[in-house]
Amino acid sequence: MNCAHSNDSPILEMCGCGRVYLTYGPVTVAFKYAEFVKFARNVMRLADTAIEKLGTRVLADTHRTH
Repeated sequence: MNCAHSNDSPILEMCGCGRVYLTYGPVTVAFKYAEFVKFARNVMRLADTAIEKLGTRVLADTHRTH
């Protein structure tokens, strides 16, 4: 079952064997369910950190007038 399938979006597939397959572009990574949840939570934590540290600066850069 695909959870995301638009251009440049990751594709998440869950196999009947209990494995989770995450595909992003040409790379596919296979996880056991618990491993995937731990990985996803860590990526979410990293994204929150990046937004906190860089978000306001990145947003300011996108609103510049030329």
